[in-house]
Amino acid sequence: MTSSALQYRATVIIPTKNRKDILRETVASILAQSIPVELLIMDDGSTDGTSQMLQDEFGSEPRVQVHRSPISQGPTIRRNEGAEKAQGEVIFTIDDDCTLPCPDTFAQTLAAFDHPRVGAVTIPFINVLKDKTLISAAPDSASIYATYDFYGGMVAFKRDVFLRLGGYRTYYFMHVEEPDLSLRLLSNGFIVRLGVAEPIHHHESPIRESKRLHELGPRNHVLYAAYNVPFPDVVPHMLITSWRAFAHTLKIRHPWLGVKGIARGWGASLHELPRRRPVSRVCYRLSRELKRRGAVALQEIEGRLS
Repeated sequence: MTSSALQYRATVIIPTKNRKDILRETVASILAQSIPVELLIMDDGSTDGTSQMLQDEFGSEPRVQVHRSPISQGPTIRRNEGAEKAQGEVIFTIDDDCTLPCPDTFAQTLAAFDHPRVGAVTIPFINVLKDKTLISAAPDSASIYATYDFYGGMVAFKRDVFLRLGGYRTYYFMHVEEPDLSLRLLSNGFIVRLGVAEPIHHHESPIRESKRLHELGPRNHVLYAAYNVPFPDVVPHMLITSWRAFAHTLKIRHPWLGVKGIARGWGASLHELPRRRPVSRVCYRLSRELKRRGAVALQEIEGRLS
């Protein structure tokens, strides 16, 4: 699988581990898109024959490259590695349990990078195994809408901006890395734009480590504040975050995981103190507004961007 990648405007990055059956459908739907893309599959230590399946079924496809790691380090590291290897000026990061039923989804997303303030564009999606709710979509196509929250498996970035900001912070491992990057984009004058493309179908995998997330969530939300929130806001933010994390894990009957996660978050905050890079208070307040409102027209906030 070799690729003369310079001919492609966009690169698709898929981190994957032990999901070869749905991954097969993901890859096929990406190759059926109306625009040619470079496809980098980052195999994060799979043991189910993922790489062999890819070789058998897509080995003759020049657009597909497989990069296999013998050890698992998580999707955050693999997305960053893919961005480094990518040749496209726009990178799509897609989860390995997604399919694209419409062949124009990528083309429609690329068209949304039509304003210099747009650093990333969400790709609307539906959790097809749950309901028909459309997630991460703009209210309409008449305006450019900024948002705060996005999903790392359904989004596209300007590659140069992504790399300039250092990509995802890998110390998170997974979970909360998206709002962290969203805030850093905002701090550098870029927005995450809500997309209007035809939606991705997300076949949420049953292979999920929910207990790990119950611990990682509290840890990473505390760490997010330590990395980014300016003084004096950081003090109440970390305290409130800790309380809310405990209350949530108590509600779902995993209070011990919450306590462990919060303690790990405070410890990680001390460890990462040399890498603390707080944003301005103006940026912080804007991020809270975007989080609260969900979608805000760019023209309403552009004067507050750096």
